[in-house]
Amino acid sequence: MSVENRKEKTPSLLLSLLPFLVTGVALGLSVFVYDVEPHVAVLLGAITAGSVAYIHGFSWETIEEGFKDSIYRIIPALIILLIIGMIIGIWISSGIVPALIYYGFTFMQPSWFLPAVLVFCSFVSIITGSSWTTIGTIGVASIGVGQGLGIPEAAIAGAVVSGAFFGDKLSPLSDTTNLTPAVLGVDLYEHIKHMLPSTIPIFGVALVLYTGLGLYLVDNNTASIGVGEYQKYILEHFNLSPLLAIPPAAIIMMILFKVPAIPSLTLGVILGGLLQMYVQDQSIGEFFTILYSGFTISTDWQEMDALLTRGGMSSMYSIINLGILSLALGGIMYKCKMLGVIVGNLGRVIQRQGDLIVTTLSTSIFINIFGANQYLAVIIPAQMYEDTYKSRNLHLKNLSRALESGGTLTAPLIPWNSNGIFVMSVLGVNALAYAPYAFICWMSVIVVAILGYANISMTKIYPSDVWNDMHN
Repeated sequence: MSVENRKEKTPSLLLSLLPFLVTGVALGLSVFVYDVEPHVAVLLGAITAGSVAYIHGFSWETIEEGFKDSIYRIIPALIILLIIGMIIGIWISSGIVPALIYYGFTFMQPSWFLPAVLVFCSFVSIITGSSWTTIGTIGVASIGVGQGLGIPEAAIAGAVVSGAFFGDKLSPLSDTTNLTPAVLGVDLYEHIKHMLPSTIPIFGVALVLYTGLGLYLVDNNTASIGVGEYQKYILEHFNLSPLLAIPPAAIIMMILFKVPAIPSLTLGVILGGLLQMYVQDQSIGEFFTILYSGFTISTDWQEMDALLTRGGMSSMYSIINLGILSLALGGIMYKCKMLGVIVGNLGRVIQRQGDLIVTTLSTSIFINIFGANQYLAVIIPAQMYEDTYKSRNLHLKNLSRALESGGTLTAPLIPWNSNGIFVMSVLGVNALAYAPYAFICWMSVIVVAILGYANISMTKIYPSDVWNDMHN
């Protein structure tokens, strides 16, 4: 049979699930056996999806169109990821992040340590757009401080993770916060705004819980906050100036005025670079080097070096590559009807609006557990359920919110997920130990599900009367 006369056939449910099965097995070997990055596992899944599609009569042109269309939608997000890498390095080298660490711990009081960690980590994560940077700086310092107070490490790590991922989700500088709406074609600021009805109440509840824990666990008479070493090394290697508040303030203003992410981030890079050269007395050559390779520092304290050596465009290459491969896998499965087969079978149990939200949350959590990566847990369900949300007159920002809760916020709660592994390597606390204290991460799933069933903050594409007229 010639290529032109190939007849496309819809794959069976079993064969439609095969790319996921191959990806899951390969990821398991990557994570648990060989300790390697997950990229090749996702590539094997994409190759499997392409093979299944070709066997069922889909031409190479159709398969190629599937992954090209999928990747094309997130090109702006990929550019944003590169700028985020630059801004992390520049904001550390200019002294912005070190200043936040220095002054933040100056105002912490023992009994209020846990809620202060939540607020401080949230603030830094919103400003930097990076939960990992926050955990790697404020988080490590918090563990050392909390140990001096006699607070269990699990409780401290829970507060750090909650704050870091809460701020990450509301920051227009965050990679996943940009990636998630970009996959669906949702406006970034609409996506962030739509998360507020779920995240703000959860933050309030978490603040109360951490306050209670702090008052219960800390003895003010014996507490001693040991941040002196951090502050000493910061003063030795960075010049602190009120001018360092300008870039964060500028970013906040641009967020309030809904300036698009790319110009906002670019301004943050430029202002940070000017302060790097003016306040820290570094050269333009060092500025260019840090933009690409990130910031490095060499002191006689390894912990400080590990905290502040990060950032740069190159630090984002792994994430970008994984995002492209994940989109290739999802795009092929979508174009060649495999995702449609899976969703069609799931549709038999999806009766109510809340069922769809719970199914989305469950799928993201399932992929987080068996795929061990939050990008897969966001990208693949986005492609699976996009048409289902549209067919039920649900705006896609409802889907993007569910993906953030189920895909991004649960990622650090899984010990073998890339996020759980990162937290363990940096804070030295296993995810199973701190997960009960990471209130915001697991409460978000519950609250988003409740909003779905209660039909609260569930934006429709068209008003009900218009939708009914269209379908009568």
